[in-house]
This record gives sequence, structure tokens and C-alpha cells, in this order.
Amino acid sequence: MNKGSWAFLNPVNWPIWVKIVVLVGAGVLTLALPMFMVVRTATVDNGIDSAESYIQLNGTQHLVAVNSLFDDAKIAFDTFLGDQSVQSRHIAFLTDATETARGQLETLYDTRLLNPASTIFDEIRLLDPDGVVVAAQATDAAADTTTLGLNQSRTNTFRAATAAVAEGRAHTLTAASTGNQPALEVIHVITRRTGEPAGYLIGRIDNSRIQSLLAETSADYPVTTFLISQDDVMFAPQLADDALMPSRSLGAVRALNGQSGVQRYQQESGAEVIGYFAPLTGTPLGLVSEVRVTDAAARAFDFYNARSFVLVAGFAALASVLVAALLLLNHTLTPPLHRLRQASQALAQGDFDFAVPDSRRGDEIGALASSFVQMRDQVQTMVQMLEARLEARARDISATQLISQFAATQRDLQSLMDNVVSLLIERFPNLYHAQIFLIDIEGKNAILQASTGEAGKQLLARGHRLAVGSISIVGQAAAQKRPTIARDVEASRLHHKQQFLPETRAEMAIPLIFGEQVIGVLDVQSKQKEAFAPEEADVLQIVANQIAVAIQTARLYEESVRRLVQIEQANRQATVRAWEEYMREQQQDALSSRAGHPSDEDLSALRKAALATRQAVVGQLTERDTLPIAVPIQIGGAVLGAVEWEIPAADFNEGKLELAKELSNRLALGLENARLFQESRRAAERERMVNNIAARLAAQTNISEILQTAVREVGQALKTPQVSIRLHGADGIGTNGKSNGNGNGNGNGSHPTPGEKN
Repeated sequence: MNKGSWAFLNPVNWPIWVKIVVLVGAGVLTLALPMFMVVRTATVDNGIDSAESYIQLNGTQHLVAVNSLFDDAKIAFDTFLGDQSVQSRHIAFLTDATETARGQLETLYDTRLLNPASTIFDEIRLLDPDGVVVAAQATDAAADTTTLGLNQSRTNTFRAATAAVAEGRAHTLTAASTGNQPALEVIHVITRRTGEPAGYLIGRIDNSRIQSLLAETSADYPVTTFLISQDDVMFAPQLADDALMPSRSLGAVRALNGQSGVQRYQQESGAEVIGYFAPLTGTPLGLVSEVRVTDAAARAFDFYNARSFVLVAGFAALASVLVAALLLLNHTLTPPLHRLRQASQALAQGDFDFAVPDSRRGDEIGALASSFVQMRDQVQTMVQMLEARLEARARDISATQLISQFAATQRDLQSLMDNVVSLLIERFPNLYHAQIFLIDIEGKNAILQASTGEAGKQLLARGHRLAVGSISIVGQAAAQKRPTIARDVEASRLHHKQQFLPETRAEMAIPLIFGEQVIGVLDVQSKQKEAFAPEEADVLQIVANQIAVAIQTARLYEESVRRLVQIEQANRQATVRAWEEYMREQQQDALSSRAGHPSDEDLSALRKAALATRQAVVGQLTERDTLPIAVPIQIGGAVLGAVEWEIPAADFNEGKLELAKELSNRLALGLENARLFQESRRAAERERMVNNIAARLAAQTNISEILQTAVREVGQALKTPQVSIRLHGADGIGTNGKSNGNGNGNGNGSHPTPGEKN
């Protein structure tokens, strides 16, 4: 049996309009009372469902409105404190508070933050870092009490402000109770240039604004919307006597736990409600919208009761109308839902441009479609931001890897620095100038060694330098051993303005540290204010660390090369001196040998060329069709002489030339080995001779005999015709009072060598 042909019998597979027709037809065939009960139950359920949809839409709208209010409050503070003069006046006042300055600030608050035509605040307070109110201003409606001089360091507001500083945030929002009234306050941290908090500007949002936003604008359901904090501080509109009272219900708990949605639950009073709950991002608050289930059911019952007589009077006609209405409803609901399903599937596949025409409708379907479009736009924005961040991070990593690879392979220090600053400009689009300073030997000055562009050439030509610890970004970075950033050079007292770099708007200097020593500074500049975000600063710090290691490596390499050259030069000089000594001992200026038939060619010039160039030299073709060549004889880099050949031109090739070089090398090795062997023999002979003389001297006990033996043995050993030894007293006179002579018995002696007379 083909199951596909019977699949239509399964009601689950029926289209909605078929299900509606069958349902209504079955109802018509039943008794009126069961039909009434079914319709009544369906009406109640539809009323509950409608109430859930309505409460979700209502809660979403209130959530957007409240968030917009908070954003307006933050924007008002940002605009107010974004004025540099206002910021400076606050910092100056917090540093040295005077009554005149306080009055000026309070006037500013009145005109710019508490303007009745546009303000959302009813009170502005300025706290110093210890939590004391040093300036305050309120609207006429809120001017009953003054807080000036109060210590609010133990309040939730001050604790929230200090927590924002610890987390690196400029804004925060807190809820507190002032007497019996809830207070929602926006806090802006006022920081010094050093990053330390100078004080806190606090604005209390007017409760009437919050109540108007939370007030119910529709009479469809008696909905209660309120804000609640972890400390059970509640913000709610003016409620009627029979209104649903706000409480810490399940919806409030879930909203404060960061959850959002629509759910049925019971309040603490026992009333069952339909509640929408959601957290307010970036605030300690949750938003809750609730309606009693009984109110939703009562509205459904009212609808049913108002029309029950029509059902009784014309059951059949109503059934037909109901079928038509339901079919029309199906035709109204199904296509939009189908289109929304298609749009959801397209979104899952990455298509953000699928058309959703139902978002222009004014009913719930339109609201649902509009919410979907907003959600899709937010998802697209988030995806684009993530892609941009990933692209930037990939670019930074690629640039870091490229600079690291180049630094690891470069050994010339100047080439290393020149290429690194060029790579920085090429790989980081936010930079337009980069330069490297190296600290001098005394550690007092940072001297420019590499710079980019025409400005860099001019600075290098001038020998640009900055003192370590001077009032400059480079000087401070070198002295403090930490990065120094001026995101707005016009407001920075450390920026050292250069006439060659007039477009600089932001500057960052990173010390190049190897071990515990600062060896230089990497200085980068940008044309954009507020450049060098933390992520980019971290990447540049990594690059600076790699540059420091590369510079130290290049220095060590240059030092090793220099020392190697010195060692090679010393070895060559030692070899040359040894051979010069050897030639002097041989009493010859040169040693030479010939083989074969000497020609009348003068090879001295060729030999001199080989000695001068330390390379094999090939002469011109001779009349005998031979090629003269000369190859230097080298030992340890020292040239001892040259070997000369004449090779038939027909047999000459590179192989013969290489063979001549190898023979010359072997000859040099043999000569050196022979010289070393002769030196070792001479050293052994000297040692033997010294030992023999010492033995003969040790056998004598008389001083005169020792002297006679000494002059005789030394003369024979040195082969000298005359050797004399004379011992002197303190004044040059012998013990007998006469001048000492040779051959007497006073301890002096002389001895002629064999064949000579004394």
C-alpha cells in the first residue's frame, strides 16, 4: 500500500483552512450546548493567547522607551562634559573648590541640564572622590531639600560610581530609594588626564518621566508595567485602586537574572498573571509587564457573552459566517507566517536582504514582522562588526608576523630599523609616521636613528634627539619604561610639536626594553584624534618587544662579526710574524723553487697581482699557446707567496684552475706543517740543551767552577766566540778591595769558545 496516497488522512498534514472547515463542520453537527462550550473554551484560550502576544508587544515597547530614556540621559551627560571648557572647570573646581566656582557650575546645571523645556533630570549633584556633595542643583519641583555637603560615600550611588571606575567605564546607572521615593540616577565619572577619577557627576531622572513611559496607553488589558532592581527598588506609574500591584514575582527574578520572555506564573499574593520580563542591558534593572489571567479571561468572556444571543438566534448562519471568517483569517495569517518562515530560513543561510513586506502592516503580524526585521538588522550589524574586528585582528597579526620574520632574519642594524618603520606605515593604515630612537651610551639622550618620509629625512639630517625624562612623549616613555600615549596632542602637555609633522593628532611612544634596560623608543603618530585603541596599542607593544630583541640581536651580531674580524686579523698577523721569524732564522728573504723549462716570460707582475688580490690570476695567451697563472699561497688568511704555472691553452678549463687552487692550499698546509715541525724540534733541542747545562751546573759545588762551567756551556750552546760572567758587590768592588777582573778567584769568570784564546 502506498502510504503517500493515504497521508492526507492524517489531520496533522492538512492545510490550516481544511482543518478549520472540518472543525467548524463537526461543531455544526453537534448539539448547541457542546458547541457553546467549545466556542467558550476556544474564546478563552484565544483571549489568553492574545493577552500573551499583547503583553509581549507592550513590554517590548516599554523596554525600548525606557532604554531610549537612559540613552538620552547618557547622551546629555556626554554632550555636557564633552565640552572641554566644562570638563576643565569641573576638574579645576574639584581640585580647588570655591564658592564662586560652585555658583558657576550650578548655573551651568540650571541652564544646560535642568532646562525645563528639555530636561529629563530633576536634580544634579557633583561628588568629590570621597563621596561628599560639593555642588548640587535641582528643579523647582525637587528643590525642597539640599544635599550640599552631605557625605554619600556609603550610598549605592557612590558604590556604583567606584565600581564603574574599577571596570574602566565612564557611565553607570543605579537605582536607590530616597526616603519613600525611588530614585534612578545616571553617573558620569570625571577623570583627570592621568586617568584617575576627579569626581562624579550624578543626575537623578525625573520620576514623572519614568512613570509616563511605564503608564499603560491602551485599554485592551489592565496591564501593569514596572521597573525593579536587585534591592527591590520599584518604579511604577500611578495605579488605579483595582490595579495589579507590582511585586518581586517570578518574572522580576528572571528579568534580574538576565532572562527575557513571556510566561504565566503566580504572584506572591497568589494571583495568576501573564508576565513579560526582560533585563535592561547595562543597568541593574529589570522590566516587567503583567496582566491578570482572570482579566484576560474576563475580556474573552465579555466578547463571548456579548455575542451569545447571536449564536442562539442564528446558529447555522453564524456557523457559515464563522467558517468564512476563519478562512479569511487563515488567508490573512498563513501567507504572512509563511513569508516570515521563508525570511527566517534565508537569515539562517546568511541572506539579510530577503523582502518582508508584512513589516509595514499595522497589526500584530506587522509588529511581529517589524520585530523580525529589527532583529535581523541587529544581527547583520553584529556580524559586520565581528567581521570588521576579525579583519582588523587578522591584519594586525599578519603585520606582526611579517615584522617578526623580517626582524629575525635581518642582521644589519640600520637596515633593520629603516625597514621596520617602513613596514609599520605600510601595514598599519592608522599610522602616517613612525620612527625609532636609540638611547646613547650615557643613557641621557634618545637619538633618532630611523624615520619615515621626507620629514624623517630632515629630522635625521638635523641629528634630532630628545633628552631622557624630558617633557616629551618619547622622553617620558624612555624614563618611565612604559608606553606613553597622547590621543589628542592639542590637549597634551607632553607632545613635542614638530614643524615637519604638522598633521599629527595623536602620538604613542613605546620603550624598547631588553632585559631591564631601555635601549630605545618606538614612536608612532596618527592623523586621527583618539587613535591607538587598547587592541591596537597591545599589538604595537608586541611589535616593540620584537624590535627590541631584533635590535639587540643585530648589535650582538655586529659585535661578533667585529670580534671575528679582529681574531682573523690577529691570526694572520701571528702567521706572518711566525714566517718572518722563520725566514730570518733561515737568513733568507725568500724561498723559491722551479720545475720544468723556464720561459722568457716575466711572471712577476702576474705573481704580484695574485698576492695583491689574494685570488688566482690568469695571464694573457703566450706565443707558445700557453696560459700563465699565479695562485697565492695562504695560511690562515695570511699570504706567504705565490705558485706560478703555464698550462697549454687547449687543456685549460675551470677544473684545472680549481686543481691549481687545491694544490696551492695543500702546499700551504705542507709548508706550515714543516715550519711547525722545525719549531717543535728547535724547542725540544733548546729544552735538552738547557737541561744538560743545568745538570752540569748542579754537579759543581765551587762558585768559580760553576762560573767556568756556565761560560763554557753557554758559549758552546750559543756558538759565541766570547762569554763573560761578572758578579758585582754593592759598590762594584771585590772583597779584596780591588776592582774585579775576569779569571780571578773572587767569583767572576770568563771562557773562550773552542778555537779562541782567553
